[in-house]
Amino acid sequence: MNVKKLAGAFAVAMLFSPVVFAQSSGNFSATGSGASCVIDSTSGKLSGGTMVNSFTTNISSSNGNGVTLDIRPSLVTGLFTDTKISTSVPSATADVGIQVCVSVDGSPIDGSPSPVKPAPCVTYDQRFQQISSQLFSQLTACTALPLAGSVCTTDADCTSVGFPTCNNPTGGTGTGICVGPNPLCNFEMILSTLSAHSFDFVVPVGVGKPHKIVTSWSTIGSPSNNAVSCVGPGIVTVTQVKTFNNSGSLSF
Repeated sequence: MNVKKLAGAFAVAMLFSPVVFAQSSGNFSATGSGASCVIDSTSGKLSGGTMVNSFTTNISSSNGNGVTLDIRPSLVTGLFTDTKISTSVPSATADVGIQVCVSVDGSPIDGSPSPVKPAPCVTYDQRFQQISSQLFSQLTACTALPLAGSVCTTDADCTSVGFPTCNNPTGGTGTGICVGPNPLCNFEMILSTLSAHSFDFVVPVGVGKPHKIVTSWSTIGSPSNNAVSCVGPGIVTVTQVKTFNNSGSLSF
């Protein structure tokens, strides 16, 4: 923990153990995590990152008009998407993102209107990825792979081996061979991204009391094994500031 006195105010930086000191004209608090997301250089998959989905910070504000909290969640975010098409899957979609929300003294968790400006939640990242093609269905080499040793008379004879079609040139009376999609005919797109973001949430408070700030994040879109998000490292800083009449009012 580092404590530094600045113009009668105390600035405090913390990780996971917020401690706030009384102040005369300003105050500062922070909490965060050093856990980092990483991209596997071979598979492109994400790993690591923080295992929590929110940071809680406490700060006390002074009395008087114009007292405002400047809340700044700064996060490294990661997105992983994997879409693959083949002879049997002509289209694939992945949709994943990360939304960050801030609440002060329980709002909007308690159902009351949020004092957080310009909005209590913002999207830090979102990716929609889709690939599709009818090319494989037009290539005989992709749709008629013979399965050695699988003789048949009708399509029903191929059900047990997982191939839907009996290639029988002589019709129902002769002997054919089961054929099906060639697994080597496919197309796959993998994308992984790490980005760093910060956004200022402004909260007019105007009443001198301790305040509880909760910053949370969640995965949005359609997360799955082929659409994954990651967060870390991250830090949330809260600064008490004061607006004066000659500076103009806050406008959103």
